[in-house]
Amino acid sequence: MPHFIFDSNEDGTIRQVLKDGEPHQDAVRLEQLFSVVTIYFKLAAFNLGQMVQQEQSEQRRCFGLQSFLMSLTGLEAFTNTFFHLRGQELGNNAMLKRVAQSHGSLSQKIRELIALTPDGPIRDQDRLINQIFALSQLRNEIVHPRWVPSSVTIQGDAPIAIHGLVENRQALFEDRQLCREALLWCLLVVARVAAARGHEDVSGFMFHWTANYGLTLPAILQELGLPADQ
Repeated sequence: MPHFIFDSNEDGTIRQVLKDGEPHQDAVRLEQLFSVVTIYFKLAAFNLGQMVQQEQSEQRRCFGLQSFLMSLTGLEAFTNTFFHLRGQELGNNAMLKRVAQSHGSLSQKIRELIALTPDGPIRDQDRLINQIFALSQLRNEIVHPRWVPSSVTIQGDAPIAIHGLVENRQALFEDRQLCREALLWCLLVVARVAAARGHEDVSGFMFHWTANYGLTLPAILQELGLPADQ
């Protein structure tokens, strides 16, 4: 863990910056750790909002694709950051080790980290984990694109065959509802973790980690068409 020392002059200006005891010449910008997470959820919401303003399908696709990717990246950032903190609180080296590992799917990592806490499984855990797995599979397909050649034949008196086309899965992200639900499923995981941690009202936790002000668990469930908690 890097440690910075700001050596100041009498007038309060910075004379020298030390990093781990050595002079540090580059600029230093230190922020609260939750900013590692919130930027992605902010970008997801921003791009989702931009979709409504677009008349052309290609423009909607651009913003939808970015919203989708930022939603999953936000959830991954939350997983790594929150459970790192939780591991430090518990003195749980196994949790810290799992956070640092990059193997396996995001959904499996979430499941394993939850199992390492004393908070117990989150509500509807299997359903949530399966949903995140499906979204992660789609993300992997998008961030590791491959061309699968397709062709089409237009029947008629003189059939026309066109080769070298592609059935482009990116077209899915022209659908704002799909992108909105992807963001909501990611937010629901964060909210369920908050509830398992003991937060009866998750809105403060959600604002801290996702920059969504006043967002409640019932509101997320309602938007996803899921039954309210009893």
